Amino acid sequence: MISTSARTAPASPSSSFEGPIARMLRRALLQVARPISTTQDRLDLAELAEEVGRTDIAEVARLAAKLRQGCPEAIDVKEASHVIERAVRELKSLMAPAPAPPPIVAAPAHDPIAACRSLVALLAAPLDADGEAALAGLLAGWRDLAGMSDAGETRVDADLPTLLSDFAKRELLDFLRRNHDLAYSACGSARLLHRTARLGQGALGPYLTQIGNVVRSGRDILGLITLAAGDDALAEIDTWVVPLATHLRAEDAAELVDELADLGLLGAVANLLNAAVSRTDRGALLPRLRDALLDLGERRTALRAQRRLVELTPLDAVEWCRLGDLLASESEADEATAAFDHALRIAPTDDKIAAHRAAWRNGTFDEFVVTQGFATPRVRQLTRLARRAA
Repeated sequence: MISTSARTAPASPSSSFEGPIARMLRRALLQVARPISTTQDRLDLAELAEEVGRTDIAEVARLAAKLRQGCPEAIDVKEASHVIERAVRELKSLMAPAPAPPPIVAAPAHDPIAACRSLVALLAAPLDADGEAALAGLLAGWRDLAGMSDAGETRVDADLPTLLSDFAKRELLDFLRRNHDLAYSACGSARLLHRTARLGQGALGPYLTQIGNVVRSGRDILGLITLAAGDDALAEIDTWVVPLATHLRAEDAAELVDELADLGLLGAVANLLNAAVSRTDRGALLPRLRDALLDLGERRTALRAQRRLVELTPLDAVEWCRLGDLLASESEADEATAAFDHALRIAPTDDKIAAHRAAWRNGTFDEFVVTQGFATPRVRQLTRLARRAA
């Protein structure tokens, strides 16, 4: 909830000339601009602004709420089988060959309020060919904006119209960051972003959130893709796995990795690795991806995951030793020695690490050569090793 009774900060040069209503709205806007604010805070701001006759602020606050909660269609959660059939149809439509890229439409980025208004209007309406072209054009024009890490500091001394514009820009950038893969990844598109917004709050609606326990896990996602793509499922999975996995909980994403590896879908696992290496918020998947790749016989690719893993956990001696094992297995002599030495500096009394380093230096490392995942459950190892041997 937005509090309008918070202690008033010292008057800024511009706010000292404002009336009490404007100062109240200023405080409310600054509160909503905080990172911890919620969708409900934005709706509360809209209601407050309407009560005092500031429909301009109310409109922007409601647009901001829409960008956060999406424009969901009504779905009867009791009709689970119907929803699954619908999900399959929608996946089929999303997997259809993409039309030729539309011409880039000049995005009104210089006017963040107009940009938010245009975006919400396109997301809220059914997607026809013209709407898809318009949305794709906006996204293309905003590609540079989507890569911005921050909208900058909130200018607390600015006048109310400037504060409102800054707020709209921040909301737009936040939306583009949260939905970056849906819009800009290799298989992202205006259609996928639109469908996501129409189905729920930043997630793939009935696929993950709106039908309880029917479709929630990585295995369910894999099953839906298979149903939707039919005979072409394996080819489609490679490109669709990243945007779908983006919206899974960590444990479900890890399960999806295992399902893909059990099926020998190396391309899909590699695509997930590329996404995990480039983004720190997917670091939790790296051990699972590394082990899956090792089980599939892709030691060199797994090495990429391990290098990134030690970057994210620089004080983990076990992971540094595993890096040394992988480098030694690939005959990367100097790097392997450095990795083992680094692991021992972190844990100088660890006998296992010392044994691995000694074996490497003495030329007796054969027993430590990495041929499968470090922590893969036995049942999955047997499945994957049998697939490699086939």
